[in-house]
Amino acid sequence: MLKKRKVKVIVSIRVLPAQAEHFRTYLPGIEDPLPPGALRLDAEIDGIFAGTALFIEHPRSRTGSISVLHTLEPFRRMGVGSLLLQEAERQMLEAGCGSSRITLTLRSGKPAEGLCFFRGHGYDRETLVHRSYTLRSDSVRKDPLLTRLRLPDGAELKSLLSASAQERAELAAAAAELPPDLNLFQEERLLHAEFSTFLKIEGRIAGWIGVQKLTSNLLLLRCMYVRPDLGIRVNGMALFAEMNRRHRLLERFAHHMLTVSGENGAMLRLADRKLAPHASSVKTIMRLEKRL
Repeated sequence: MLKKRKVKVIVSIRVLPAQAEHFRTYLPGIEDPLPPGALRLDAEIDGIFAGTALFIEHPRSRTGSISVLHTLEPFRRMGVGSLLLQEAERQMLEAGCGSSRITLTLRSGKPAEGLCFFRGHGYDRETLVHRSYTLRSDSVRKDPLLTRLRLPDGAELKSLLSASAQERAELAAAAAELPPDLNLFQEERLLHAEFSTFLKIEGRIAGWIGVQKLTSNLLLLRCMYVRPDLGIRVNGMALFAEMNRRHRLLERFAHHMLTVSGENGAMLRLADRKLAPHASSVKTIMRLEKRL
């Protein structure tokens, strides 16, 4: 019986100045122009484009980030990605970087091949950046929890964008003590005037919910918070339940999206336990790092 000979594939890597347009297919939200010194790495096999990577140096932190690492489907499992990664790390060392960083998007129910790949190449420091839940309104509406959640008697809901100067100062002071994803005035121009609301109890700021309308059938809950010392069951969800009763949000919008920072452990645990069962998708953004 004749044995098949393994054909050795020769991959060449070209290093070029990077331009955002080249990477927009792989990273639609990429900034333009790219920072000075950004490099594009192109892999070729027999003169045919096989993959690409984007390396950006961050001199202040002495860190390099790999914003894109992509191998075309016909050339996968040929070592193209590994060679692109090795060259990117070599460029980082030449630039004086002490560590390499990459950000991955993981989706529930789908293989985490990228995570396994980078772990296999020594990226062992992992940080959860944030997790996004896209919720099916028809599923959330059937959850009996929403009907049971109530705010205390005397709770007052007011328009966030109509807050007085004093109220805004109180809101800003309260948000300053919390994780960044609960900053209710971040990108204020995007907030929905009708739905974005703050909560007062006995005349004191007690919480808020910032809402952005993304499409005709999708609302983004940008930030949702109720002071935990008030003893309100499920805190921010109780405020959302009251908002739903007043505005019929779950009837008017087919989907709701909530993004929770990795620094907000309490909200992450709540979302995984109470909201994930109603999600059509859960997307996790992870940051991986390796000492060079």
